[in-house]
Amino acid sequence: MKMKRSIIAALFLGLIVGGSLAAVADSSSASPYRVLVVDGTKTLASTMRVMGLAGGIRQSGVADVTVILADDLGPFGDPLRGRSRPETPFDLILIVPRGIDDGTATRIWILVAGNPRENPLVAQAIELLRGGIGRAFAGIASAVGPLDDLWAALTASAYVREGWLQ
Repeated sequence: MKMKRSIIAALFLGLIVGGSLAAVADSSSASPYRVLVVDGTKTLASTMRVMGLAGGIRQSGVADVTVILADDLGPFGDPLRGRSRPETPFDLILIVPRGIDDGTATRIWILVAGNPRENPLVAQAIELLRGGIGRAFAGIASAVGPLDDLWAALTASAYVREGWLQ
């Protein structure tokens, strides 16, 4: 029963986030963002939550979403180490580490280049993602960005230097 509720919540989350991001798209004529979602989860329930979030972003039309699976991704691991860099850097990277379900990881990382307060659209997108992550992972994990945690800021800076993030 708990698994069924998690799957239904993930699907509803996708619809909610998609609708919210579509509203942002209507207010802006900018090209879509490129979002990389790194899924390090190991359980079906968490993977469904991640896929619901990615699907909601994709359906909004605001962002092109790429999802990659990461093996052995702990809370502070580097999921992109050893992977070939993209031709075009991403605008935003979400990292969902292993351990969300068992409580060994409580943070989902939102990485952006620079200070998100300097770009209102980025700040708005981050807040919408926080809301979506909050609904999908309620009581399990929370969203953390570069203004919340030094690890997120340093990792985002490293990914800018490596060509993963713009």
